[in-house]
Amino acid sequence: MEPCGPRSADEEAAAADLISKLPSDVLVSILERLHLRDAVRAGALSSRWRCLPKQLPRLSLDIDDFLPRGQGHFFDDRDTGEDDEGDDVAAADDVLSEAGDKMVRVATALLASRSPAPANAADAHVIATLAMKFHLRRQSCYMSLGRLVDHAVASGKVRAAELTITTKSRTVSWSEDEDREARRALLRGYGRRFRNLFDACPAAFGALKQLTIESVKLGKHDFPNILDTCTRLEKLYLFSCVPGPGGLWQVRHERLTDIRISLCGIHGVSLEWVPRLKQFAFQGWFSMTHQLLSFSHVPCLTTVTLSHDNGHLEETLKLSRIMANTAVKDIRLNFRGNNIWVQPESSRRLIDLFRNLTNLKIRNVHHKCGLSWTMFLLQSAPHLQELYIKLTDHECGVVKKNVPWEVPIGFKHYTLARITILGFYSNEETVVTYIRHLLQAAINLEEIDMRENATYCEICGHMEPKAGSRFPRTDEDKETFRKRITTNGRSAIFKICIRS
Repeated sequence: MEPCGPRSADEEAAAADLISKLPSDVLVSILERLHLRDAVRAGALSSRWRCLPKQLPRLSLDIDDFLPRGQGHFFDDRDTGEDDEGDDVAAADDVLSEAGDKMVRVATALLASRSPAPANAADAHVIATLAMKFHLRRQSCYMSLGRLVDHAVASGKVRAAELTITTKSRTVSWSEDEDREARRALLRGYGRRFRNLFDACPAAFGALKQLTIESVKLGKHDFPNILDTCTRLEKLYLFSCVPGPGGLWQVRHERLTDIRISLCGIHGVSLEWVPRLKQFAFQGWFSMTHQLLSFSHVPCLTTVTLSHDNGHLEETLKLSRIMANTAVKDIRLNFRGNNIWVQPESSRRLIDLFRNLTNLKIRNVHHKCGLSWTMFLLQSAPHLQELYIKLTDHECGVVKKNVPWEVPIGFKHYTLARITILGFYSNEETVVTYIRHLLQAAINLEEIDMRENATYCEICGHMEPKAGSRFPRTDEDKETFRKRITTNGRSAIFKICIRS
């Protein structure tokens, strides 16, 4: 029998060090789950741990980790978009510059500790993926970081890379009161810096598996050059990137699996040949032209996300036109509390396109736009299994219009199993009537999940009013609401969850 008394200090130390007896690959796997800073510090624990950080297959460096904590967001109000020496000197003593210099030093030290991979050495401690996030600010920083990645790839220390290239200027916002010409000049300056980086680091960009670019002006040839050079690219994310002349981006790429284009102000995207593409997200566009979105060869595409704040625009788009040549399983539409920009269509035009659709998510539908129009999507998706709808009552000063649509009598849906409704209109009867229509159609329904919504408006940033006073919160109110929406005793067949 083991003694029950307290253990000695030596026994405690021995027990605590049991983890060090694990195989090295297990310990490296543990370190992978830590922040890089903590993983490096763990190497100082003992001689057993000293070499483990050098075996990490992934290194991730983020400029935000080098900024002071607890002081909010840092913006670059000094940056003019110019690249002259004086601009670098003027900004050399601020917080952002200090963070950039620290990141260069740390990246240099980490990469210096790695040796290039010997030929045919399967167990060499090569960095499988080097991920970096940095700002296009001060040439001495962003060019140094880019060249570090470039040299590490060219020398065999790094197999693949991920880059997030951002800016930190307030004037990159899309507010109406900004000086537009100053903003355009700034974005052009960032575009020049990106091209300088791109031209100077061919090995780094050739090894990229993921590329994120934020708030730069891409020239006429920048987008095709990215696709031509980054042959190993799997994920491409573009945010607030002003397009070059024409504003139509054509995509042909063998390896891309995930594309996200957000607030880039382009006129259209043509996915001509992207055989491995699985996910595509598009937010923000100039107008609803016939070139807005086209899919040619995307046989693996499963998820499409469309999100747009069209303000006062009256144009609508037909899903039958833009979704041609697809057979997606998951569609996500975000109306951001404004007018419905999807035009209801006859189900016979869409049934073939939506033959594989199993998940439908509709977000931020304003109460003035109604809900009955969504039934045309259900009619067009005979194999739909899950429906998610987020409602909003919030006003952002935009006039909304109801979208009329007659709910067909006798329509039945045989696969819809789960309905989630987030939020609640101030006009309670709108929700009640809509749910009744769903219950009449979805004859094999298993669950309705209703949740109150209290989140920040995606347009103006203000807190949306809690769906507030009319949402059923007490057990008595919930039971009353259940009785209102159920008919013919069907409540015993499926589950109704109401969560405030």
